[in-house]
Amino acid sequence: MAIIDSNGTSLAIKMGQRVFVREATGLVKEFGSVDALLMASAAVFALVFTTLQFPWFYGFNPGANLPLALVLAAIPFLILMLCYWGIGVLMPRAGNDYIWVSRLLHPTVGFSWSALYMFSVFVTAYVGGTAAYAYAISTSLSIWGRLYGLTGLSSAGDWLSAPVGELALSVLLTLLFAVLSLFGSRAVRRFLYIFWGIEIVGIVVMWGLLAAASPALLASNWNRVLGQFVTYDGLVEQATRSGWSGAPGGLQATLASLPLAALFLFGGNFVDVIAGEIKGVRRAIPLALLLSLFFGIAYWSITAALTLKATGENWMYAVGYLWDNNQTAYSSVMPYPPTEPLLLALISYPNQALTALAILTYLVGSAVAPFVYFWIPTRYFFAWSFDRIIPTRFADVHQRYHAPHYSIAAISGLAAVLFVLYYFTSWPTAFALGTFLWGISFVVPGIAALLLPLRRPGLLEGAPGFLRRRLLGMPLLSLLGLLTALSFAYLGYVAITNPLISTPTTLGVAVVIGIILITLAIYFRSRAYHARRGLDINLIFRELPPE
Repeated sequence: MAIIDSNGTSLAIKMGQRVFVREATGLVKEFGSVDALLMASAAVFALVFTTLQFPWFYGFNPGANLPLALVLAAIPFLILMLCYWGIGVLMPRAGNDYIWVSRLLHPTVGFSWSALYMFSVFVTAYVGGTAAYAYAISTSLSIWGRLYGLTGLSSAGDWLSAPVGELALSVLLTLLFAVLSLFGSRAVRRFLYIFWGIEIVGIVVMWGLLAAASPALLASNWNRVLGQFVTYDGLVEQATRSGWSGAPGGLQATLASLPLAALFLFGGNFVDVIAGEIKGVRRAIPLALLLSLFFGIAYWSITAALTLKATGENWMYAVGYLWDNNQTAYSSVMPYPPTEPLLLALISYPNQALTALAILTYLVGSAVAPFVYFWIPTRYFFAWSFDRIIPTRFADVHQRYHAPHYSIAAISGLAAVLFVLYYFTSWPTAFALGTFLWGISFVVPGIAALLLPLRRPGLLEGAPGFLRRRLLGMPLLSLLGLLTALSFAYLGYVAITNPLISTPTTLGVAVVIGIILITLAIYFRSRAYHARRGLDINLIFRELPPE
């Protein structure tokens, strides 16, 4: 296999020094507007994300209007997408927002910020999301086997639901994603289209089943199959004994739910990280960012409305309350969590072919979302290496497949370690901080956008025309940066002060401080290492990397 040598000629030569790893990244612009939209959308919504999302949301916010909450929560996200539109167009490179922050603020800020941001998204969306995916697979197999007397399927589901089984499944998925990533962008494109096609079928099937169902149908099938544990109404009675007293509802409940509703909309801007591999970024980036936000709101609103229609609003509120606040009481009467696959299986019962179609398209189609959250972070390792902050081998690219294989190996190893910690230690308690970090991280690129006219005045000329227009004495891009910083600082404040979203722990704080200290140590160690060889790596951050 031919490898592009990481010690090739540099594009930027200043004072006789070769600064960048080579004169071209070795990555290719394989992705178009539709591809970018598919990746951005997968980061915002997927079938697997519904596994326990509605019991979780309505359990903490009974009576809230989720579609209205999503529209209101979308306001800061729209500002964020417009800001990232400018970022993606002006600096279309691998590790895009890292490039933005390191060039407009300082390389230490860019490296520390991007490492913390990448880590928070990776542990929350990939490790946590893949764990949820493994959970959906195991519970789906268990309930499918119980419904139709398939003991082998039930046994497999029960084994996979244990920590060892979930770890094995999570690591297997990671290895499959790594192999796919190694075959490069063309393989990734084929994967996107095939599995998105399956997911669209799964969405249609799910919506069709939920639309055709009613609380009476669900209650009948529930009592028929699961009545030996607890009846449909019995779960509400159990919730009442645990403190459930009805849904307050109204606008107040909807407004109170906004911090949690915002969590449904994270992810679309992540596509900017591969901006260097997207053709026609001036068209592709805004389409991906804005349409993924719109489609995310539509998907979650429709799915929430149909799920409440099928289950009965009061039943969902009560069961969600019981699941969120007293899982011990829930598990004492019901061995299966109130997942979306469980509901779909019960609604389609006793038609086994329909059950198989619903579950298989739900699970297979959902593979796109965790893959996107696995694959995109590899570009941060690549970008750091291309800037010589970490060893230049991480910027090596396979000449045929154009894949940064060492970066893929690095993210795979990180995932394996985090999965072990997730399943066998108290590590999940640190994940509560991930949501807070994910949101508040956007303050930093917002500040960078605010300072753009001062730091790189000439760069602004390449922005779309409307972003260059002045409002309140500053370019609109700078104003959007300021609004992004303020709005996500506020959301971060709400998240850190709301125990339903995140509860600070000593471990979580230690992880954050540790990442910052480690990245600073790596940067200064790298600078000293290259200085001894006659290279000032600070020269790198005076210009954009080559394409």
